Amino acid sequence: MTATIKVPDICERDIDLLLLEEVVASSDFRSWFLSQIGIKEHISLIEASRSVKTANGESDLELTIKVAGGAIRVLVENKVDAAFQPNQPERYTDRANEYEKSGKYQRVVTVVIAPKVYFSDDAENIGFDVRLTYESVLAWFVDANQLGTRRDYKLALIRGAIERGRLGWKLVPNENVGKFWQKYWQMAEQFAPQLAMPVPKKKIPADSHFIRFRPAGLPASVSLWHKVGYGNVDLQFSGMGDKLAEMERRYRAFLIPPMRIEQAAKSAVIRIRVPPVNMTSAIFSDCKDTMRKGLETAVTLLEWYDRLGAETRRNVKANGG
Repeated sequence: MTATIKVPDICERDIDLLLLEEVVASSDFRSWFLSQIGIKEHISLIEASRSVKTANGESDLELTIKVAGGAIRVLVENKVDAAFQPNQPERYTDRANEYEKSGKYQRVVTVVIAPKVYFSDDAENIGFDVRLTYESVLAWFVDANQLGTRRDYKLALIRGAIERGRLGWKLVPNENVGKFWQKYWQMAEQFAPQLAMPVPKKKIPADSHFIRFRPAGLPASVSLWHKVGYGNVDLQFSGMGDKLAEMERRYRAFLIPPMRIEQAAKSAVIRIRVPPVNMTSAIFSDCKDTMRKGLETAVTLLEWYDRLGAETRRNVKANGG
């Protein structure tokens, strides 16, 4: 008979420690977790730390994974029922950039893990390279029969965290970001209606700085984004993040400066950089030219992709792209 397990008031620290334990102690969980964030193969775990503090903030978890020829650093933000702190995703990106500049790592990945109530399709990864849901972690433990009765405790803890997230998390709209989205939509309707920017929702949180356009004609696997806070306009190809060589073969000969092919978590992007804007604090009228540049750049990428045409894309693929 399985005992009833009651763990009231589950907090982020509980889930931090659960994840840390499994990453360290279970090679099966570690392999699954890394595969979910785009790391298909690894040799060993070099370091696993909780509550890593730096000058610009704190990572809930940080992992260093040894891979062929070097190491990968993973920064994890864990949420149960709390909203993001001001500019928290951007500060994770800043820390990742500092790690990359150190030359110690082949790659640095930022991950947000939370109940799925945190996420929506339009939010993409809400400023992180990868998003992972508690529900997917729960599914792994449901199938982890090798854990024996220890699995029951893990399941109780994760289910409790999901329930707390469902009951406790509330979208906190940010007035300035909402106004900014509205002004940008009005500009898009006037100057670039072909981008088909969706009408903004009435409530938009402070961390919503990825804007997805929805022009007609793009394949389901291709999307067009203005990642305003990062200063990136991306034509994004889902599932191609670990296939950059294929992307190069397929599109390199057709690129127009300053287009470049880059990885964006599990996706690959054809990217043009534009000036970034902090929508949380910026006044739209002060950065109209910058936002207009973002629209023009999105139109450039869309028209470029359309010019390739279905026939050209089929020929490129047939020739090994």
